[in-house]
Amino acid sequence: MINKTLTICLVLMLVSMGVSGQYSSYKYKKKNHTTEAGYRKAIKQSRYLYGGLGICALNYFGDLTPNDALIKNTLKTIRSGISAFVNYNFAGNLFFRGEFIYGRLIGDDYNSGKGSNIAIRKYTRNLSFRNDIAGLSLTGHFRLLEDEFEYYKRKKVNLYLHTGLFIFYSNPKSKIPEKSYDGVPFDNAGEWVALRPLGTEGQNRPGYGPSYSAIQIGIPLGGGVRIRLGQRTDMSIEATAYYLLSDYIDDVHGNYVDLGLFDDELAKAMSDRSREEKAMLKDELRDFNLIDQNNEEVVYESQYDGKTYLVYKGFGEEGGIRGGERNDLMTNISFKISYIFTN
Repeated sequence: MINKTLTICLVLMLVSMGVSGQYSSYKYKKKNHTTEAGYRKAIKQSRYLYGGLGICALNYFGDLTPNDALIKNTLKTIRSGISAFVNYNFAGNLFFRGEFIYGRLIGDDYNSGKGSNIAIRKYTRNLSFRNDIAGLSLTGHFRLLEDEFEYYKRKKVNLYLHTGLFIFYSNPKSKIPEKSYDGVPFDNAGEWVALRPLGTEGQNRPGYGPSYSAIQIGIPLGGGVRIRLGQRTDMSIEATAYYLLSDYIDDVHGNYVDLGLFDDELAKAMSDRSREEKAMLKDELRDFNLIDQNNEEVVYESQYDGKTYLVYKGFGEEGGIRGGERNDLMTNISFKISYIFTN
C-alpha cells in the first residue's frame, strides 16, 4: 500500500513539475501588449524566420499545348520539381518569401489530338521540347485570417494569396531527328540539343532579330493553405500560375523562314519537323494518312541557297505560322513542409 502511495505521489510530482515548467515557459514568452515596450517586444517576436523544402508538380501552357481533350492530354505533360524556401513573417497577415525552384517543363505536338483543324495542324507541325527551369522567386503573401503576434499562437489553419517576381534560367531542348532535310542520317540522332543557339526562327541571321535571352522573368499569382502540425512545424499546399514575359520557353513564337537561310543542317531540321516519320519525344511513328489528307504539298526555290524544298503548305516556308504571339504560362502545384527557426 505504501509503495503504491509513493508511486502515485511521485507521478503527481513529475506531472506538476512538467505543467509548472510548461506554464513558466509560456509565461516567460507572454508579452504585455498594453505598454509601449511590451508592444515593441511583441512586434519583434512576430517577425520571425521559417523555411523548408517542397515538391512541385509543374506544367506548361503555350504554343505546344494540346487543343483536343485538353485536360487528359495536359496531364501527360506534368513533371516534377523541387524547391527550397525561407519565409520572413512581417505581420499577422503578411509574410515574404525567397524560394529557389528547379523542375522540368515539356510539350509535344504529338499530344494535340486529331479532331479539330487546329489540333491536326499541330500534329503535322510535330514540334516538341523539354526545358529544365531553375529560378528564384521573391513573393509577398497576404493571409486571409490574421495571426496573433507570437508564432506559437498562429492559427491551426490559414489561407493566403501571393504574388511577386520570378527570375529563371531557360534552356529549351529537343531531340535530334533521324535524318537531315536532305535525307542524310544524323550520327547523334535521338540526343538532346539546345535550341536557342540554333536560331530555329532565323535569329542571329541577316534580316532577323537576335536570339531570345536565357534569363527570363515571370509574374507569379496564386494562393495556398497552411496547416499547423506542431509548435514550430507547418504543412502548406499551394497553387501558382506564372505569367512568363516570354513566348520562347518552348522555342516557338513567330513564323517559319526560308529553309535555305540555314547553313547548319541541324538548325534547318529543327526548324521544320513536319515531314519527319517519327514523333521523337514519344519515339512513335506518325499517321501520314491523316497528315497527307489534311495538308497540301508545295515546292519552292530558296532565295538564299537556290535549292528546291518540298514542304507542306504553311510549314517550312517563309512567312508560314510556326507559333502564336501570346506569352507562355507555367503552373506549379506544390507541397511544402516548413520549420520556424526563430526562438
